[in-house]
Amino acid sequence: MRIGLLADVHANAPALEAVLGSLEERGAERLLVAGDLVGYGARPNECVEMLIAAGAECVAGNHDLFVLDRLPPTRFPALARRSAEITRSLISADVRNYLASLPVIRRVDTVVMAHGSLDSPEEYVVDERRAEELLSRLPQVAPEADTLVLGHTHRQWCVIAGRGGLAPAERVQVDGCRRLLNPGSVGQSRQRERRPGARFAVYDTERGTVEFLRVDYDVEAGRRALHQLALPDRCLHAPPRGRDRVLGVARKVARPVLRRRAGRSSPSA
Repeated sequence: MRIGLLADVHANAPALEAVLGSLEERGAERLLVAGDLVGYGARPNECVEMLIAAGAECVAGNHDLFVLDRLPPTRFPALARRSAEITRSLISADVRNYLASLPVIRRVDTVVMAHGSLDSPEEYVVDERRAEELLSRLPQVAPEADTLVLGHTHRQWCVIAGRGGLAPAERVQVDGCRRLLNPGSVGQSRQRERRPGARFAVYDTERGTVEFLRVDYDVEAGRRALHQLALPDRCLHAPPRGRDRVLGVARKVARPVLRRRAGRSSPSA
């Protein structure tokens, strides 16, 4: 079976349309979405309705929960808070009810899916040690599961139990061991790229392969929709700034110390 893996749609309708079209061309038979259907973007109703029509099986992300007032605003930056207010004013009752029905962890056959981690939709899983720890717990969560799908980081990633991280490539062999897969972000690129793309993955359960993919979409249409709501371009493309790079290096250096103190890194928005 070929399974389309998505995460972090963030209400970006043009990006989602491009990804769904590509998945149809590739013969995807099932669709899993690892949270953050809404937040930041301008078209929450349209995106949720497209996913429902496509038969997507989803979990709630931290932005979905925030829009539902299930997470406090203190852990979200100003732009996320502002966009959430706009999202709350836009979403229909049906879409709100759908978001409210989503679990934070979902099992689909041999796949376990969450947004941030098995412990929190707000945790960024970005180092191999933490990934290996989560993979070691899969049998407790679902005895037959061999795949953990996460989102939240907006970056494509693959970790194989006992082998560490593998560079996301067009096709990665993942059979034989438990694996963590992050398909990257559909709706808000955080890459250094001139033109933002929509990222996703296709997991072939029979061949034991994962394709990490990127497609172009109508970025200008996405920007126009944002500008109509007085939202900035950063809602669909948020590449690291100079300060972010420095902080990222500092966090990487400090992470082993924090793990010894707290058991795992602190979740952030």
